Amino acid sequence: MPKFCPNCGESISDKVKFCPECGVVIDSLIQKFDQSQVIEDNTPKTETYDKKIKDSDNKEQKIVSLKKKSILIKHKSDIFILLGVCIFLIVVFLLLAPTKTIINNVEVVYTDTETYSEKEPYEVQEAYQEQEPYQSVETYTDTVPVPVSVPYQDTENSYQSYDAPSGKYYSSIPSGCTCTSNRYQYDEDGNYGALCVQVSCLISTPVTKYRTEMQQESVQKERPVTKYRTITKYRNVTQYRDVLKTREVLKTRIDPQPLEVNWLLGFKTPYKFHLPFISGG
Repeated sequence: MPKFCPNCGESISDKVKFCPECGVVIDSLIQKFDQSQVIEDNTPKTETYDKKIKDSDNKEQKIVSLKKKSILIKHKSDIFILLGVCIFLIVVFLLLAPTKTIINNVEVVYTDTETYSEKEPYEVQEAYQEQEPYQSVETYTDTVPVPVSVPYQDTENSYQSYDAPSGKYYSSIPSGCTCTSNRYQYDEDGNYGALCVQVSCLISTPVTKYRTEMQQESVQKERPVTKYRTITKYRNVTQYRDVLKTREVLKTRIDPQPLEVNWLLGFKTPYKFHLPFISGG
């Protein structure tokens, strides 16, 4: 069931707690209104009907007066709210809109040509000494046994026959001789008998003979031998030298650039709006 606001008289729903027109708390006003009704109910019933009608008229006048007063208060409140919003917007504008220029150090990336040193390999011929073997014939002295004829003195024995002269005989046999032939005849004494007319004597003759002996003799011989000689050879070796080269490198530098920021809070702004009383940083 609809009811009316006790403050402004606006029709309101049963479920609301605040008046949508004047904004007062409905429950507190209703509670005060009920208490006044209770007090009025406790009055003696001897009142006349005219008094009730008078009270009803006063109540309606009071409600109309309260409603006008509430409307006036509401308009004043709207003016104050509008004024407050304007002031707030002006303050916000003065806080956020003005800017100042500061110098900001920005790291800038740029390309630069850099010179550097690098080890570069290259081939060179290197001379070196080496022992090279070769075959040769070597003459050397060797001692070998050889047969040699060595002379020596010896005595050679031989028998030689000697005949006695004709008509003669050997009256005595010489030493070392033997009678090899006899003849019967008379000797000087007139004795007849076997007389020696031939003797054979052993004769020792010194002679030079030779015998073969093995003697050590030095002889010259040849043999193949391996010898070494120093020769110079060449080989390719890799050496390194420093070579200067260039390359493109990315570097950074600090460049001061102007930047527009909020004059109070310092945040970056995409626009420029300077006020006379605000100086750039």
